[in-house]
Amino acid sequence: MLISFLVSALFTSCVQEDDIPPVSAYVEPPPPEPGENIIEAPVFSEVPVDFETSNPEFESFGELNGDVIITVVENPVSGGINTSGKVVEVKYLAGTEPWAGFFFDLAEKVDFSVNRTIKIKVYSPEVGQNITLKLEDIEDANVNKEIQALTTVANEWEELSFIFSPGDDAKFDKAVLFFNFLGDKDADVTHYFDDIVLVEGDDTGGGNDEAPTSAAPAPILPEAEVISIYSDAYTPITVSELPTEWSGSGFEEVQIEGNNTIRYFDLDFTGIVTDYGNPTDLSSKSFVHFDYWTSDGTEFGIKLVNTTYGDGDPLKEDLQSVGTVSQGQWVSVDIPLDDFAFDRSGVTQILFDNLAAEKITLFIDNLYFHNGQPNMPLTAAPAPTFDAANVISIYSDAYTPITVSELPTEWSGSGFEEVQIEGNNTIKYFDLDFTGIVTDYGNPTDLTTMTHVHFDYWTFDGVELGIKLVNTTYGDGDPLKEDLQSVGTVSQGQWVSVDIPLDDFAFDRSGVTQILLDNLVVDDASITVYIDNLFFYNDPTTPNTAAPAPTVDAANVISIYSDAYTPITVSELPTEWSGSGFEEVQIEGNNTIKYFDLDFTGIVTDYGNPTDLTAMTHVHFDYWTFDGVELGIKLVNTTYDPIQEDLESVGTVTQGQWVSVDIPLDDFAFDRSGVTQILFDNLVVDDASITVYIDNLYFYK
Repeated sequence: MLISFLVSALFTSCVQEDDIPPVSAYVEPPPPEPGENIIEAPVFSEVPVDFETSNPEFESFGELNGDVIITVVENPVSGGINTSGKVVEVKYLAGTEPWAGFFFDLAEKVDFSVNRTIKIKVYSPEVGQNITLKLEDIEDANVNKEIQALTTVANEWEELSFIFSPGDDAKFDKAVLFFNFLGDKDADVTHYFDDIVLVEGDDTGGGNDEAPTSAAPAPILPEAEVISIYSDAYTPITVSELPTEWSGSGFEEVQIEGNNTIRYFDLDFTGIVTDYGNPTDLSSKSFVHFDYWTSDGTEFGIKLVNTTYGDGDPLKEDLQSVGTVSQGQWVSVDIPLDDFAFDRSGVTQILFDNLAAEKITLFIDNLYFHNGQPNMPLTAAPAPTFDAANVISIYSDAYTPITVSELPTEWSGSGFEEVQIEGNNTIKYFDLDFTGIVTDYGNPTDLTTMTHVHFDYWTFDGVELGIKLVNTTYGDGDPLKEDLQSVGTVSQGQWVSVDIPLDDFAFDRSGVTQILLDNLVVDDASITVYIDNLFFYNDPTTPNTAAPAPTVDAANVISIYSDAYTPITVSELPTEWSGSGFEEVQIEGNNTIKYFDLDFTGIVTDYGNPTDLTAMTHVHFDYWTFDGVELGIKLVNTTYDPIQEDLESVGTVTQGQWVSVDIPLDDFAFDRSGVTQILFDNLVVDDASITVYIDNLYFYK
C-alpha cells in the first residue's frame, strides 16, 4: 500500500515537475534509433512484444537532475535466451529520482482470464535489482496493480515473471516499468529488456489463487493509541521498504472489498523496514497486532529486529509463532511484546516467517502496535434513528422515557454507575451477574403494539449476554410470565446494536414491569457492560401481525405458499434468476416470504408437471409493504414455444398494512392450462429497492 501510494504521489509530482522543467534539469530524450520500426501500441498476449518492427511511444518520468532515455537498439549481447535482433535500452543518467521509470499505452486491456503471467527478458548490470511492472487503467490511474521481481544474474539475459490474478482481467491498458526501483540513481546505469509475453496461469510460482472474499476486520482503537505500519484505518509511520529487496517471497498489494491488503505468495520469509535513520521505540507499547488469511499456511511467525546496536554486537531480535493456524478465514493476532526477548527501543525490521517447509500464500492487513483493547468505550453509542412516535423508551438521551421507578433494583446482582461518554449519558454495569430495572408496578407497560426491543452494549470482557422481560401482573399463585433471550455472539471492544423481535419472547407482553440484563456465564459475576438506548419500538418497515388467515375451503384451492393449505410441488422458490433478495420469516408464528431489493422474483412449480388452472377462477395473495408503490403478478405457461404469459397489476398499493388481493384468472390473456412460473414484479422502472412481504399465495374457485 505504501509503495503504491508513494509511487502514485511521486509520479504525479514528477509529471507536474516535468511539465515546466528548469532549463538545466531537462534534456529532450533522443528519438528511437533509425530502422524499420513504427510507433504502435502493443497487446500483451501469447505473441511476444519483440520490438523488431514496431514499438510503443515511451514516456519517462522522474528525471529531476538526470534523464531517463528509452531507445530501441540492436541487441548488444545476443546469446543465451535472447538472440533477437532488437531490444529496448533503458538508460538512467545520474541524478534521476529513485522511483524514476517510464510508461506506454497498450492497444487493449490485458486478458488475464486464462494466462496470468507476464514474462519479460531483462539484462541487468547487477544481481538483486528490483524490476517493477505496474499496470494501470488509462482512464483511471487509481485502478492499478504492481508486481516486483528481483534480478538473479548480472550482465546476462534472464526472464522475470510477473504473476497477476483472475480478478485483474480486463482492467489494465497502460504499462509502467521501473528498473532498480527505489534504488540509488547517483551514477549512469543501463538495463535492457525484450520479449514481453503473456503465458501460463498460476503454475509458475505465484502462489495459489484462493483469496479472502471479505476484508479484514476494521480496527477499533483510536489512532492516537497505535503505531501503525500497514492499515487503511491509520496513518502509518515511515516505512521505507515493503517488501525489502532481500525478502524471500512474492509480493503484491490487492484490494478486498475496497480495502488495501498485502498478498505474500511463495512465502519463505518477507521483510519490512521502517526507517534505519529513525528507529521505532516500542517500549511504550504492549502488543503487536495483525490480521492474517491463508488457505495453505500451517505454521508461521513474526520477527521483530532492533538494528541499532553497534559493530560487533549481534542484532537484537526475536521470533514468535502465531500458534495454531486457522485456514480460510480472517484471524486477528495480538502478541504481547513482552514475549519478544530483546530490546525493543529501536525496532527497524519486521519479518513474517513461514515456519513450514512448503511455501505458502499469506494475506496480511492491519499491522500495528498498541497497548491493548480499551476497558471502556471511547465513543458514544450510535444515536437512534427511530421516530419517537414509534418508541417506548426506558433509557436514552434520544427519547423521553416512561416512568422508571427502579434503575437499578435493590435485588440486582451487579455494580452500577451512570457515566458520560462524549456527553452522552450511559449506564455502566460492573461485576455483572444480573441486573434489574422496574418501570411501574402500578402501571404495567403494554408492549403488544411494539415489534422489537433495542439496546446498545459495549464490553471488553463479556462473552455471553441476555435480556429478560417480565410480566408481574398475574395473581397470587400464578407463575411470573417471563422469557429470556440471548444477544447471540458477543463482540468485544465495540458498540453493538441489538434488535430482538418481541415475538421471540414466549410470554404475555401486555403488562411488562421488569427488564433484566443477564450475564449468561454461570458463576461469573466479573464482567463489565455499558448499556445505552434501551427502548421498545414498532418497526414501520416490518408487519407486526400475521397475514389474514384464509377461509376458502381447501378442496377448492391449489396452494403455492400458505401455512393454511398443503402446497403443490414447488421446485424453485425463489428461482436462481430472480432479481430480488429472499428470506422466510415468522410473524406471530406464521411463515411469511420477505422479498427485499425487489425488481422481480420468480417461483417455479414443476416444469415436468405443469399446473392446470382452467378449473380455478382467481389467484389470491396477501402483501405488506412500507415502500412499494406499484406491484404486479405474472403467470407463465412454458409449455408453448414461444412461452405464453401475462402480467396484472394489483392496482393502488396500500402501505403499512396487510392487503388481500384477488384477481380473476380471466384477466390473464393466455392459455392457463399449463402454468409453471409465477412472478412478482415491482412495476416501477429502474427501481429495485422495495421490500414486500407475501403470504397465502394460492388459486381458488
